[in-house]
Amino acid sequence: MKNLAESFTGRTPLILASFLFLLLVFWLATPFDFSWPGTVWLMEDQFSVAEAIARMRHGNLMRRIALLMLATFSLFSLAWTKNRYRLNSITALLMILYLGLILLSLAWSVDVVFTLRRVVIVCILWFAATVAAARFSLRELALLAVLVTGTTLLLAVGNELRLQTMDPADELWRFAGLFHTVTMGWNCGLLAISALFLLHGEERVGRRFLLAVVIIFALVFLLLTKSRMAVVATLVGMGYFRFRLSSPGDRILVILGVIIITCLAYLSLGDRLLSLGEEASTLGRGEAARESVGSLTGRTLLWAECFRWAAQRPLRGYGFNTFISPEHVDTIARNVGWLPNSTHSGYLDALLGIGYPGAVVLILFLLSAFIRSLLLSRNVAEHGAEYDFAGAVLLWLAFNLFLEANLITRPLFMTFFSMCVLARLALLPAGEWER
Repeated sequence: MKNLAESFTGRTPLILASFLFLLLVFWLATPFDFSWPGTVWLMEDQFSVAEAIARMRHGNLMRRIALLMLATFSLFSLAWTKNRYRLNSITALLMILYLGLILLSLAWSVDVVFTLRRVVIVCILWFAATVAAARFSLRELALLAVLVTGTTLLLAVGNELRLQTMDPADELWRFAGLFHTVTMGWNCGLLAISALFLLHGEERVGRRFLLAVVIIFALVFLLLTKSRMAVVATLVGMGYFRFRLSSPGDRILVILGVIIITCLAYLSLGDRLLSLGEEASTLGRGEAARESVGSLTGRTLLWAECFRWAAQRPLRGYGFNTFISPEHVDTIARNVGWLPNSTHSGYLDALLGIGYPGAVVLILFLLSAFIRSLLLSRNVAEHGAEYDFAGAVLLWLAFNLFLEANLITRPLFMTFFSMCVLARLALLPAGEWER
């Protein structure tokens, strides 16, 4: 097993330059907002439907500049990358079909200009991710993830301290730092999973200690975001990775241990176990959060509204990522009683954007990519841990998409990284690891 230094020999300048470039791009594209914690604390992030419509129509100039930079850099990088793309799996065909439906949705969109903007964003992200997947190994991609998300987390912590808004004792406070708490939860989750993978391949004591500290740091602040699905998805991803690397005997012991602990907990706590589980599911967000657990913080009402609209256009949808658009947001907000910025489900967003066929294709695409990671982990033994890491990232992505849509539609680093993993599994031939 190569340690980190051996794995990246001769590639350090490229990785550092790529890290700085990606940090800048997603700093602008996300964007990083250093006034965010204070704005949320003062409840100044609340704006009217009219303001929401205006923001949707005008977009973000710095985001456009960042995506143009990313597209230009990717075109330049493609010219220096050896062609290793192969349509050698059902995963590749499903990816192409999914992207094709996204492009075709322009033909049936209820707001072509708005849809075009969303389509351009996601196409640039997919193009850049595909180029990056060919240029970097999964281990190098994981290092880039640790550098970008780790730096982002440090900036976020520093910003909260600067603004004196960090207050873990307040049940209403949630760690955000630079952007929405859920997005920060994704940032911390990807950091923890990527650092765990790099820890597995590192032999030097000093670096192992540093990576262990990074994992602990990421998990602590992940919990402080109080983003429930982000926490669950991260624990599932990390648990899967460790489970895959353990011996068959250890796996049996883990399964038996979970069963025994669950049974003992039920026998000792009885019905109190359910109430304790409900309290734990709020992650300390207070009485209001406990009251909204059953409705998933208002999502069930929104989803009922979404299915009602989906029934009107079941095969085509309303255009990729276009349902929450200037055309509909006013009506939706009045019907559900609050102003959503997305459908709060990646699968439901696909259903409303590209119809039931598109939602099925997305699910099959993710499932196929996960199965492919399992097969490659078994068949390419030398790089089995890399493919197990890919599988962990896919589980993390799939779980998060149950309750959020932005992770697969918005220009976030975590979105870009997920696309890198999917592109590598879909298009690059197994066993080719030359750079």
